[in-house]
Amino acid sequence: MNIQQREQFDVIVQKIEKYARQNPSYYRLRVFLLALLGYAYIGFVFLLMCGGIWGLRSLVVSTQSDYLVKHIDYLIIILAIGIIRLFWVKFQRPKGLEVYRQQLPELFAIIDEITKILKAPRIHHILLTSEHNAGVLQIPRLGFLGWQQNYLLLGLPLLQSLSVEQFRSTIAHELAHLSGNHSRFSGWVYRVRRTWDQLAHNGDLFLFKSFFQWYEPYFNAYSFALARAQEYEADRRSVEICGIETSAEELINIYIHNSFLREVFWKNIYEKAIYSDSAPNGTITKLLQALRTDIETHHAVRWLGLALSQITNNDDTHPCLLERLEAMGYLINPDNTNKLPGYIEETAAEYFFGDTLYSFAAYLDEQWKREFGSSWRMLHLKLVYQRQNLTALEAKAYRHTLTPEQALMRAVLTSKFQSIEAAIPLFESLLANEPDHAKANYELGKILLQNYDGRGIDYLNKAIDLDSELVIPSCEILYGFYLRCSQPEQANKYLLLLKQYQQSFKLFKLERQHIKHTDKFLSHNLPPVEALQISEQLSNYLSVSKAYLVRKQIKIFPDKPLYVLGIIRRFVRGTGANYQPDAELIEQIKAEINLSSQVHVIIFNQTNMKLYKVITRVRDACIVSRK
Repeated sequence: MNIQQREQFDVIVQKIEKYARQNPSYYRLRVFLLALLGYAYIGFVFLLMCGGIWGLRSLVVSTQSDYLVKHIDYLIIILAIGIIRLFWVKFQRPKGLEVYRQQLPELFAIIDEITKILKAPRIHHILLTSEHNAGVLQIPRLGFLGWQQNYLLLGLPLLQSLSVEQFRSTIAHELAHLSGNHSRFSGWVYRVRRTWDQLAHNGDLFLFKSFFQWYEPYFNAYSFALARAQEYEADRRSVEICGIETSAEELINIYIHNSFLREVFWKNIYEKAIYSDSAPNGTITKLLQALRTDIETHHAVRWLGLALSQITNNDDTHPCLLERLEAMGYLINPDNTNKLPGYIEETAAEYFFGDTLYSFAAYLDEQWKREFGSSWRMLHLKLVYQRQNLTALEAKAYRHTLTPEQALMRAVLTSKFQSIEAAIPLFESLLANEPDHAKANYELGKILLQNYDGRGIDYLNKAIDLDSELVIPSCEILYGFYLRCSQPEQANKYLLLLKQYQQSFKLFKLERQHIKHTDKFLSHNLPPVEALQISEQLSNYLSVSKAYLVRKQIKIFPDKPLYVLGIIRRFVRGTGANYQPDAELIEQIKAEINLSSQVHVIIFNQTNMKLYKVITRVRDACIVSRK
C-alpha cells in the first residue's frame, strides 16, 4: 500500500467509523451486504461459465450433426469437471510443527477448557512456530463452500515469555475471534475478512484474483471498525476468563519481549552474518534462553514507556496498548512506567514442555535455518560489501580529503566494524567542519549516550532541530537516557515530542518503501562532486552499461531527498560462472554509495519497462553511459 492508497484507506475508515457510531445497526447491515458481494461475484462467474457450456451445447444441437450431438455430452462433462476444478480454490496450510494431545496433555486441557467456556468451534490442528506470536486461522476444506478447518498457531518464544495464567489469557483472546458466544456476526465477518485476504493474495484463477485484489482492500477498510471492535471484544472475553491483572500483564509482557527481540536479540544475531554466509545453528534455542536471562529492568521500563506512548492508527486492527489496557479497566499512568509484571518463576513453555522443551526448539532451529538461509546469505554479502567500502574509504582518506558524506560513512562503518572509540574522533572531525550535519550529530549523540556520556544530549537535540526524520529515533534515545538518570520529567518531554511525530513518521516510511512508474521524478540536484563520485564508482562495474540517477517527488518531509538509481546491465564476456546476480549487484552498489539520504537501486528489465521510460525522460538523469 503506497501513501495515496493509505490516505484513501484512512479516509474510508474515518468516515465509516463515524457512521458506525451513529448508525450501528445499518452499519452492520452494510457490512453484511458487502460481504455477500464477494460470494455473489463467485456465483456470477460460476453461472456465466455454466451458461457458456449450455450455449455451446445448444449451438452444437442446432447444427443437427449426429456425430457432434452424440459426443457433446462427453465434452460437457469434461468442461464441467474443469469448471469445478477452477472453483476448488486451495488455501495454503500454515507452516509449523504440529503437536498432539498425548505429547502435551496440559496444553490441550487448557485449550479444551477455554473452547468450552467460549462455545468456540473445535481446534483441529495446533502448530508450534518460531514466532513471538499466536493466532487462529481457518482454512476452508471446500474452498468457497466453507467447512472450516481450524488451526491454532502458537509461537514457542511467546510461551517462553508468559506465565501459564498469562498464556490462558492469550488463548482466550485468540479463541474469542471464533466464538459465537457474544457476536456470531462479528466472528463471521472475521472469517470472511481472512478468506477474501487469502483469495486476493493466494488465489490462482485470474478472474477471482483480479476482482478480489480490488474488492478485498475496500471490504477490509469498510469492515475495519467492526474488526477493531472485535479486538476489544476478544480482550473483554480474556478479562472475563482470566481477570484484569492477568490479561493486562500478558499484554505488557508481549510488548516488552517484542521490543527485546527486535532491539537486542535479533540485532545481535544478524551482526554475526559478517563472519559466515550460512545461518547459525540453534537460533531459536538461544532465543528461548535469552528470554529468561537477558532482559534488564531499565530496558523493560523504557520499552513499556515507548509502547504506552503509541497511538492507535489504521496500520492494524489492534488498538494501541494504552487504549487496550484502559478498556480492560487496568489503570496505568503513562508517566510512571515502573509497574512491570513480576518475575515469572515457571514459564508456560517450561510448564507444558518440561524436559522436552529444547527438543521441540531443536526442530524449530532447523526450520528457521532453512527458511532464512537465502536471506542470511544476502545479509552476509551486504556486510562484506560494507566492510570493503570502509577499507576503500580509509585508503582514500590518506590520499584525499573525503566529502562530508564519505566522511560520515567512514565514521558509521568504523563504529560498526571496528570500535566506538575509533569512530568518535571521526565524527568529531566531521562536525568541526560541518557543524550542521544532522546525521553526524545524531550518530555521535547516539554513541555518546549509549556510553552514558551526557555530551550526547546536545548532539541529539541539534539533530532534532535539523532533520524531521531524526526526531523519532533521537527522542527514543533521550527518553531512555533520562529514565536511566531518574529524571522522568525530562524523559516525558521527549515522549510527548515523539508522540507528535508518530503519524508523520509512519507516512514518511510508507512513502519511501516502493518505487512505481506512476511516481513523479525530478532531477537529482546533487552537488557536482557527489554526482561525479557516484558516476566514478559505477564506472568500475563492467556489467553496468548505463545508469540513471533521479529524485522521487515526495510529500512527507520533502526536505529529505529520496534518490532512485536505475541500472541497465550488459553481458561481459568471460564472466561465466562468476556472473553476479542482480540482487548481489544491487547490494554491492548500495554499499558503495556514500550518501546519508536513502537510495533505491533498481535493475531495469522487462518487468519494469514503464518505470524505465519514466526515469530516462528526466533531465540530466543519465550519469553513466558505456558503449
